[in-house]
Amino acid sequence: MGLSNSCLPIKRNNAVSKSKSEQHHEIVSNNAIKINEASEDVLLLLPGITRQLAHNIIQYRHVNDGFKQLNEVLEVDGITSKVFKLIHNDITIDTLTPSSSNKKKETINLNSASYNELRTVPGLTGNLVKRIIKRRDRKGSFRFIEDLLKIKGINYVILAAARPYLTIDRQQMTTSMSDSSVNNLYPTLTRNNHKTDTFSVASLLLETLPTELQTILISSPPRHPSSFHDNNNNNMNPNIFRFASWNLQQLTNDKVQNPGVREVICRVILANNFSLIGIQEIGNKEALDLIIKELNSPTIPLLKDWPNRNRGNWKYTMSDVAGQMFQGSEYLGFLYNESVGIELKQASLLSSKTYFTCSPYITIFRIYNKYELVFVNIHLERRRLDDNEIKALSVLIQAMKNTIKQKHIIIFGDFNNVPTAPEFQALVACNYSYTIQENKDVSPKTTQGSTCVHNIWLSEEAKALSTGNSGVIRDNLTSLWIPSGWTWGGLVSDHCPIWTEFDLS
Repeated sequence: MGLSNSCLPIKRNNAVSKSKSEQHHEIVSNNAIKINEASEDVLLLLPGITRQLAHNIIQYRHVNDGFKQLNEVLEVDGITSKVFKLIHNDITIDTLTPSSSNKKKETINLNSASYNELRTVPGLTGNLVKRIIKRRDRKGSFRFIEDLLKIKGINYVILAAARPYLTIDRQQMTTSMSDSSVNNLYPTLTRNNHKTDTFSVASLLLETLPTELQTILISSPPRHPSSFHDNNNNNMNPNIFRFASWNLQQLTNDKVQNPGVREVICRVILANNFSLIGIQEIGNKEALDLIIKELNSPTIPLLKDWPNRNRGNWKYTMSDVAGQMFQGSEYLGFLYNESVGIELKQASLLSSKTYFTCSPYITIFRIYNKYELVFVNIHLERRRLDDNEIKALSVLIQAMKNTIKQKHIIIFGDFNNVPTAPEFQALVACNYSYTIQENKDVSPKTTQGSTCVHNIWLSEEAKALSTGNSGVIRDNLTSLWIPSGWTWGGLVSDHCPIWTEFDLS
């Protein structure tokens, strides 16, 4: 039942400042609120909607260019099924707001804007604005909008929402770059500003350089091709199958446009002869597409000239929305090389919001036409699991015993806790064993890793196929073209890829 003037929720708030005529304009003829047009104050009229939830709705709207369907509101941070049930009859998706490319935005200068001005930018909270101003005062002017990624709490999603509203006055900016050839790139960046996304400033910089220099910068050979003892494709035992898991830390379309990101991901795959890789923290359903295109038809010189490189037929599979990352949806996925005998047989997202905040993605792959292996891709978001998630691991294993005929099961991913934690007794009780013993996370400050929170657990049958080789890759995960603090040459992710190996002979 739609809202009527007589049954609008009685919700008083001193911050509601719009006139009745303005509010009426934001409510459609049947008195349901237009979710794609309503202001924060009008959203407060809905039952169960607090100021924070109203802010989250508008934030999601900015980032995703409006709601396309009503149940998409459930993807907004803080909107539970209970809240959605309260409001779904009182909201409508009558029309989408014009896309950002079709409406003129007022932009403000990042290097001179006041606190109040920056607070008007979508995605920038009070704390983030304070950090921006503090960093600006301490380090001087921002060179690029992308430099906001150096601020704690600002990720690719926030930057994508804020970018259209920000600008940098190059004439007023005092730069610390000393190379005149790089300084001459500023006019180019300004002319092409309409097509820059997060990280794409690196692509623009690259395009302005001579081909020879591009090759040197992008294609510097890795210092150590791999963590494996034997990396020569020709010497590989044809029965050996190598599997990896990698949390690629908010892998959005925006992030994967960066050539350094694609180069590092593909280089790690090729150097280590991985033929199947499970990925966590994917931010867009299409984010893996550019990676497989680079693997199948490389454009980056290093990848084009990779020694002993055989042309592959890389594909990917992606779950539906599995959970929520910071201000965005999270998907789980796999990259696999069909040309070497990896065949996807079945894939399904385990919809169990009762137990998991991020639903596991269960797939069955036929490997080398010999074995069907079950891979369960998991991302547990809390350091300490609650009772539901502890129970979920037990329920998950029991459900697979009862419904999946295959016994070779690999449960892997980001468990957000060490494998010896009591929460994982459900796995141990079912005779699963973990393969990764060493620290896994990595950052410029902790090059040897912090805690072992990612792992690969094997059922008894899967362990029988294992060669016993497994490990963590920490070398060569950086690229000149990935931002890192106030410099370039950052990590593709703060998480390292982990791997294990099977002998299917």
